[in-house]
Amino acid sequence: MAICGIAVTDISEPIGTPCVMNMLSALAIGAHDVRSNCSAPLASLGAVSGSATTSVFCSNRLLVTCDINLYNRQELQDSISTLSRSAPIEALIAELYLQYGESFLQKLRGAFSVAVWDRESRALLLARDRFGVKPLCYAARGSEIIFASYPRGIFATQRLPRKPDFRAIVNYLNYHVVPTPDTAFEGISKVNPGEYVVWKAGKERAKRYWNLHYAEDAHGPVGKLASDLLSRIEDAVRVSSADLTPERTGCFLSGGTDSSTVVGLLSRITGHPANSFSIGFTEGRFNELEYARLAAKHFRVRHFESILRPGHAYEAIPRIVEGYDEPFANASAIPTYLCAKLAKEHGMEAMLAGDGGDELFGGNERYRTHQILELYQKIPGLVRHLIEPVVFASPSAGVFGKAQRYIRRSNTPIPERYCAWRLFQVFPAVQVLGPAMLYVNGDVMAVMRRYYDAAPAHSEINRLLYVDIKMTLGDEDLPKVVRTAELAGIEVRFPLLDHRLAEFSGRLPASMKVRRLEKRFLFKQATRRLLPHEIRHKKKHGFGLPIGVWLKTDPKLRSMSRDVLLDPKTYQRGYFRRTFIEQLMANMEQDTTPYFGDLLWSFLMLELWHRRHLEGAAG
Repeated sequence: MAICGIAVTDISEPIGTPCVMNMLSALAIGAHDVRSNCSAPLASLGAVSGSATTSVFCSNRLLVTCDINLYNRQELQDSISTLSRSAPIEALIAELYLQYGESFLQKLRGAFSVAVWDRESRALLLARDRFGVKPLCYAARGSEIIFASYPRGIFATQRLPRKPDFRAIVNYLNYHVVPTPDTAFEGISKVNPGEYVVWKAGKERAKRYWNLHYAEDAHGPVGKLASDLLSRIEDAVRVSSADLTPERTGCFLSGGTDSSTVVGLLSRITGHPANSFSIGFTEGRFNELEYARLAAKHFRVRHFESILRPGHAYEAIPRIVEGYDEPFANASAIPTYLCAKLAKEHGMEAMLAGDGGDELFGGNERYRTHQILELYQKIPGLVRHLIEPVVFASPSAGVFGKAQRYIRRSNTPIPERYCAWRLFQVFPAVQVLGPAMLYVNGDVMAVMRRYYDAAPAHSEINRLLYVDIKMTLGDEDLPKVVRTAELAGIEVRFPLLDHRLAEFSGRLPASMKVRRLEKRFLFKQATRRLLPHEIRHKKKHGFGLPIGVWLKTDPKLRSMSRDVLLDPKTYQRGYFRRTFIEQLMANMEQDTTPYFGDLLWSFLMLELWHRRHLEGAAG
């Protein structure tokens, strides 16, 4: 589902219904998607969805459109005596706005993007859920504001030219996504998760209505905290699936702790075997089907799986490039898309995903790495000053080479240390960027540093978790799962991102997340009777794709990447230098890791995005 609309001041050009209908057509995925819109003298709003129940709400005062999974709908409807129990969800949002004003957002439990046009105040409110599950972007240009779930909806009005934002492209090359609130296009911004934007009389203001605070004030015996945590996780799974048909609901199952927990609890709650779906690979170190099968057998679920080969990835690339309005280099979008398609082919209408557990409860390997690097900083400074000259005077191979790398990284300040492998932390910008980009090259760490400095936390681990919630989860993992599910024609929900569960995670001491060198300590304690031991203590993989390997070894992918990245037309953009691409290709041939291939993938996706969404759109 997607929403869109436009609002103007008195002096702007008038809005016609065809304008919003063009937006809806651009946002539609299926040929039979239902479109609805409603207009007032200064605004027009619309919605499009594969469901016939989608609509917008119009009254004498308000226009409302929303893309929402509301988990406390009944509770909210019961609290409003004037509202019929059968009233559509847009009418409920309108009534909540009338009663509580902008603060109504705090009462919503679930994932949503919402737009409310108030005829009385001539103001437009745009809001996004707390973690940014639902996409929403806008272009405010003085006398008008245009919004849509994706930029393609905004461009369909033909009121805004398509121009790349060079600074956003630089950030993309470093982070493999365009960090919020920027987009890859000049003049278009994303609404930040947990915030809303009010546009009135040609002026906009943004305000935060929710943030995850790390009070760390939940104390008590580990067993009590673990029991409380499991109860809250189960409640989150229950409310997020309550309105779904069990037979038509599936789960992404990687075999990790989060997806396995969701599968197990859903089966327990419904009293029926859940439906689980997994993707595997022929490359052993990327393949987790062994653990997915273990979880499926343990919970006695109906399990479906498929093996993804290089040819499948090659065929999926055009669909991924077309589906993402911005360059997006998380290659695991391909197996996620194919997994969602597999579920759709087996009759599923909705999927539950386990995303968010790592960022809430300390499950990523880099949190443990942080603890290891901090051990060196606990050595008294005088001793370190004696150690370092000896280590760095030694040959940079073997044990001394490892020691040198360890010390350098440990001495790197946070958050720079946290992303030492990122492109511009490894290669100087002047070596990478083309002439059009060098003048906008600034501090690429500013985005991450902003979140790190603003984190409402005292411990370093919680600061890093906060950064990951904003960037890894919000900008990368959620768009990966949400958009690929949309492209497959299926709905997706994230039980672990229930904000009440998240707020409880913020109350947990950091030592309950990463204790010594053990990741997600309390989560493992909470699920010790739910999950098999092998799953609770396995190494994390997820739906990672061996694209860095395949660009080197698969003839089709190798040829395609070279044809695109060595095409003289590619360098007319000025994004990056041919000499650097040739260097990456040479390094990939000699290296035994997928690192350089993964970097090449990000450049490939940038060029393919430009061809489809800038050149293709212009053509």
